[in-house]
Amino acid sequence: MSVEDAKRAIDIGCTAIMISNHGGRQLDGSRSPFDQVKAISDAVGDKLEIILDGGVRRGSHVLKAIAAGAKACSFGKMFLFSLAAGGQQGVEHLLKNMRDEINRNMVLMGCKSLKELNSSKLIYRK
Repeated sequence: MSVEDAKRAIDIGCTAIMISNHGGRQLDGSRSPFDQVKAISDAVGDKLEIILDGGVRRGSHVLKAIAAGAKACSFGKMFLFSLAAGGQQGVEHLLKNMRDEINRNMVLMGCKSLKELNSSKLIYRK
């Protein structure tokens, strides 16, 4: 997904997109989904909701994605791994860990709500 693709999605009536690089691990050097969130968000504003898919493994990843402009994150493999390892209890444990990480990291970032997250909370490597 690129900025041009996101703009085209608006033109054809989409209200949300999922930024993903499924299969990207087979193409060495492909852009990570996270690295594209801010540029796409800046380009589409509130005309399109962005869902980040790929590389989300911790609560801090969720917060960074939201700060960059995503509205939601997908982390499907984690559910599958948790289910396989621990059944329903494994998934419940995963969700508790994610919630706890998000809450703890929001405190560390000085944020009382997700609405306070924005790109000023991020520092990008060059």
